[in-house]
Amino acid sequence: MNFISKLFNRKPQPTKEAVTQLVEIPDKLTETAQPTTLKEAFSQKYPAYVNILNMFEAANLCDATWENLTKVRLQKFIDYMGERLSPNSVNQYAAKLKSVLNLYADEVLLPRGYAKVLTPKKVTSTAVFLSESELQKLIDYTPKNERERYVRNMFVTCAFCGMRHSDAVRLNESNINGDSLQYVSVKTKIQAIVPLKPIVREYILNRTDVSIDDTTYNRIIRNICKKCGITDKVKVFKAGKECEGEKWEYVSSHTARRSCASNLYLKGLDLYTISRFLGHSSADMTAKYICCGIRELPQEAKEYFSGF
Repeated sequence: MNFISKLFNRKPQPTKEAVTQLVEIPDKLTETAQPTTLKEAFSQKYPAYVNILNMFEAANLCDATWENLTKVRLQKFIDYMGERLSPNSVNQYAAKLKSVLNLYADEVLLPRGYAKVLTPKKVTSTAVFLSESELQKLIDYTPKNERERYVRNMFVTCAFCGMRHSDAVRLNESNINGDSLQYVSVKTKIQAIVPLKPIVREYILNRTDVSIDDTTYNRIIRNICKKCGITDKVKVFKAGKECEGEKWEYVSSHTARRSCASNLYLKGLDLYTISRFLGHSSADMTAKYICCGIRELPQEAKEYFSGF
């Protein structure tokens, strides 16, 4: 091969700068792909559920970091949610945190047995609901400030429409269609259409928003219920333990949704119809919201059975 052929067939050699760049790129990609904090790891997988780590911090009075994850603190986190949320929500939130920890189990030192702690045992739980007469007491109540007015109006709206608080806060005049209320659930993306009571229409059209967290909301609605005389003695199972007290003590934002389901059931509506009002995907899920026990047989059914 002559000199000219060698010149044109020679392969170009990478420069020192190019070699350096090729070496540095994987390091930069690695740094970007691996979250450095628990919050980063969690927000990447569940960006809409960062409140879960907020509850961990509230339960333990410490930051949610890899280093602060211990079995004791994880159990406090579970107990904290159990006092404020439904068993289903506790299970869902714990499962999400466990899922994130599983992803980084080979990269981060995690407490032994964390998966077992974050798999809450299935427990029997019962809840209270407010009857129509008790809801009327809330309507007749005169709020002492704007926060009480906001909480009372929100609770009554959810109790008559069967919606979650997260959906109620988004309502405005555009959701009103004649004598019905239409909305798409933020959580399930299922459309719900429910009859619109005049009092709910009034609350929606004259609403003044107030910034308030869930804990404060629940404290205010309980105080209102207490002042309204909703003080019947009740027994409930909470986190597998039997508790006894006055009804107002066990009221929370979710009681409104249970009240809607229970009152409609007592009116004779079937579970499928109620499930459509609540935006549930199945009647089995709706059945868990019925807190009133077995309703009395309608007269037609009594006559049917008496004929045999």
